[in-house]
Amino acid sequence: MPPNSDKLIDKENNPHENEAGKLNQILEGNPIPTFVVDSNSKITHWNRACELLTDIPAADMIGTDKHREAFYSERRELMADLIVRRATAIDLSALYGGRYKSSQLAKEGYEGEDFFPKLGENGKWLFFTAAPLKNAHGDIIGAIETLQDITQRRLAEQGIRASEARYRQLFESANDAIFILKDARVVDCNRKALDLFNMSRKAILGRSPMGLSPKMQPGGASSEDEVNRRISVVFQNVPQLFEWRFLRTDGSQFDAEVSLTRFKIADSPHALAILRDITARKKMIQTIKERKTELDEKSRYLEKVNQALKASLDHREVEKRAVEENMLVNLKRFVFPYIEELGKCQISTDAKAYLNIIDTNLNDIVSRLPKTVFSKYIDLTPTEIRIADFIRNGKNSKEMAHLLGLSPSSVQWHRKNIREKLGLTNKKVNLYTYLTSLAE
Repeated sequence: MPPNSDKLIDKENNPHENEAGKLNQILEGNPIPTFVVDSNSKITHWNRACELLTDIPAADMIGTDKHREAFYSERRELMADLIVRRATAIDLSALYGGRYKSSQLAKEGYEGEDFFPKLGENGKWLFFTAAPLKNAHGDIIGAIETLQDITQRRLAEQGIRASEARYRQLFESANDAIFILKDARVVDCNRKALDLFNMSRKAILGRSPMGLSPKMQPGGASSEDEVNRRISVVFQNVPQLFEWRFLRTDGSQFDAEVSLTRFKIADSPHALAILRDITARKKMIQTIKERKTELDEKSRYLEKVNQALKASLDHREVEKRAVEENMLVNLKRFVFPYIEELGKCQISTDAKAYLNIIDTNLNDIVSRLPKTVFSKYIDLTPTEIRIADFIRNGKNSKEMAHLLGLSPSSVQWHRKNIREKLGLTNKKVNLYTYLTSLAE
């Protein structure tokens, strides 16, 4: 039997030696690290589990108060020591702060959690309980303390808390409004949601989506019916993405793109709603549509202006050609024949020189004019010449009538005269093809 263990035996009742042996057997067989101190805080029991936890054998601990330096970097009392000296709550708080409380299982006992840096390579977190040992008269004759290694649990909890902190930071710093709903009521939201609706957290929690929506949606659907339908669908695990019109408490409205999904918190189904304000985007789209309409109108206007300018240019080209062709026809009818006859007359050498100069200059002028069929066929009238040129350029009778200010029947009459003057009457020859070949 360990020394001083008889101090835990009520000598007035004269217990048997085997009772202390039974206590040793119980403690040694207990897988939970356990030690016992007497009324003087001397160790009477230090079980095998305690040896494994501290890496200190019982032989070095029994009969000493070395437990006070086995766990902490500095020598200090443990909870069992505080119990045997009947420490006050002030003493307990001084050593453990808020890391202890009264035990729910052991009367007059305490329990707590603390970090013990001397244990293991990096220290360990222990959950410990301490309770008084009393004799038959109710006097405290010692205390028993148990310890449980909860390092893995604490590390897991720290990891969870760190993860929660990270996700909470992401949740709060998100640039989109985020709502968590349970039973169609808001149970949490981020800072952006409060800013978007210009409401306090207290005012927004507990509201239903209907409390944040106008009576009717832009498409004419009832907001209440749509809310019920969409929540029903999302709890069938069908994610949704849609546009929604929202209502602020000041009466202003805004449009948002809503992503709605289902997830679980502690096995309880919740809905996650992410809102993105698309008011600016819709205004931009509307502005783009309006600008497109304006550009389409301006494009149609410019097209008409272009057509008008083209028609004007066509008329000017027609007039220019008419002048050139008329001049060419007149020169060949009324000038060149007489110059040729004059050259046959008996005139002086000087007159012939001047006549040659006139003939050369006129031919030079004529050579600068367009080489068309009209330079070969001076029997055509000016109108017929213009019509023949239009035919050669692929114009139809309707187009020629519009350009010349004539009726289509007049154009047909001129076409008939051109065919006669060109010797094409009763011949299966295409006038366009014939005039084109002459102009080459």
